[in-house]
Amino acid sequence: MSKTNTKLIGVQYMRALAAMMVLIGHVIAEAEHYFGVDLPLDLIPWTRGVDIFFVISGFIIMVSSQKYYDMQNGVGVFLRNRFVRVVPLYWFFTTLMLIVLLVMPGATKDTQMDWMQTITSYLFIPYERYDGRAAPILSLGWTLNFEIFFYAVFSLALLLPRRIGPWAVIAAMALWSLLGAVIGFEQTVLRVWTNPLIIEFCFGVLLGYVYVFHWQGVPGRNGLAFVILAVGFLLLVLLNIPEDLPRFLASGLPAAAMVGAVVFLWHQSKVHSILSRFGALMGDCSFALYLSHRFVLRALTIVLVPLLPGTAEGAGLFVLLACTVAILGSIVVYHLIERPMLALFSRPRRQLA
Repeated sequence: MSKTNTKLIGVQYMRALAAMMVLIGHVIAEAEHYFGVDLPLDLIPWTRGVDIFFVISGFIIMVSSQKYYDMQNGVGVFLRNRFVRVVPLYWFFTTLMLIVLLVMPGATKDTQMDWMQTITSYLFIPYERYDGRAAPILSLGWTLNFEIFFYAVFSLALLLPRRIGPWAVIAAMALWSLLGAVIGFEQTVLRVWTNPLIIEFCFGVLLGYVYVFHWQGVPGRNGLAFVILAVGFLLLVLLNIPEDLPRFLASGLPAAAMVGAVVFLWHQSKVHSILSRFGALMGDCSFALYLSHRFVLRALTIVLVPLLPGTAEGAGLFVLLACTVAILGSIVVYHLIERPMLALFSRPRRQLA
């Protein structure tokens, strides 16, 4: 496990939570589809862990960006560090998906071979595939299209004074989203990049701004943080029941409350308990878990579904096994693939957010 900054250890826990929520959501959907049963846990909007990721990303980029303002080529270093952090591992799994599509096209559930989609996948350009969905060949990568767009916009903030740049980012993304809502772009790239989901990054930037410039710190209020986390999660569930509430409100605001709780109230001087160490580890492995779990899940579906009884119990066992194997697999991916990639592409003593 990498050396953990205990000051923001709560953010690591939130990364772990977000990744595991997405994993659970996809595993439950797979189990319900192939076992033909309804599982009670599907009432929770598990895949809204993505919204927590977006808020965390906005916060981390805001906080870590402060060092770039003092660099001569801050924009270039920022973009390079973001490239190293995100792109190599994503390209690795995109290439793995391409190999699967070429060698075993029947092994994928909802992805078809499309060379234009493949090219745009590597370039992080939103592309509308055969079913009308804007997604790369590694369908999970739709979130990375938003991430890269956010990085590009935020890099421009580094050209402005450090107290003004973040507000410029928030204003620009809010106005850009409003423009998309008013015009209703049909072109795929503009439709995706004006999606109100980009506002969720702004929630994180705002939390980061308060943390950097106004937060003096308070003694740990872990109990209160737990309460806000629980209320935030409950709101995440309840606000997603109505289908007419915009996602950036129904999911983004509860996610911002949850991230804010751990940023401003959680205090932990040491990571020593087994649960804490596991949470910190899974925070490190969260990106690996997010990108790799679909491959693990598909393989287990092919192997386990014919062997397990087609009952609710069989579906429950499938969920338990799939989640366990996916988590263990992500730890392997993190240590054997992601960390060596970071070391390979990073310059000595270069800090990555």
